[in-house]
Amino acid sequence: MFETSLFKVIGKGTTALALSSMLLLTACDEQITVKEAAVDPKDSCSTYYNTISAARTTEINRQANNAVAGAVLGAVLGAAVSGRHDRAKGALIGATAGGLAGYSATYYQQKQQNAQDARTLLASVNNDARTEGALVTTTGKAVAALRSCRSQQADQLAKGIRAGKIDKKSGKAQLEALKRHIATDNKVISASFNGIGQRVDGYVDASAATAQVNRAEYLAAKDRNARAARTATPSVASVSSSLNQQKTADGQQRAKLEANVQAIEKLLG
Repeated sequence: MFETSLFKVIGKGTTALALSSMLLLTACDEQITVKEAAVDPKDSCSTYYNTISAARTTEINRQANNAVAGAVLGAVLGAAVSGRHDRAKGALIGATAGGLAGYSATYYQQKQQNAQDARTLLASVNNDARTEGALVTTTGKAVAALRSCRSQQADQLAKGIRAGKIDKKSGKAQLEALKRHIATDNKVISASFNGIGQRVDGYVDASAATAQVNRAEYLAAKDRNARAARTATPSVASVSSSLNQQKTADGQQRAKLEANVQAIEKLLG
């Protein structure tokens, strides 16, 4: 295992309390489990759930929680090994080493333990990001297909109401069912994108830590070390961009679907 500093010293004025608050917020990670009762067996659109949910696993959640717990332990150990006049600084460094940003801590520590040097670590991170890219594409397609399926259901409902084939009472019942399905869709999609985003953050944080720069410096690539790390990890930037594109596209589909639902509500009075 090689040694490298994680990040540059945290800015002046930062306190252990503030850092702890940040870590506690990280711990409030989205925990979404779709219960069987929430999935309508007659709902053909729910077939996309498995593909979308595959992007977020209980293992990833467990690792993230362990990383946050490690941050607390790291802060204690950092203070313990520091000198009498430097305990606050030691606590901050220990907390940073113990939990970069939730899952990032566990990920970075695992990579550091298994890499002989910075070059091999960055290569490993880049390989993970490349694999993640394929998952982002698959997940994005499933999300788009799910939104499209819901839109078709909304269109069919609207057409039936306009044609007089669906009366007001039945239309309202079907609309409420559709809205419940969409609410479940939103939870599944959000949890999936958050799970991927958590791992992408891990790739960025690990790359920055290896280059001995902070996250912003790595992303800006202004520093020589940051530029070298960015060059060695092209798949990190690629998967990050791809994820943002998928989230933007889904936001547009979701807005369109919500507009369709509102239009049906007006039809029903």
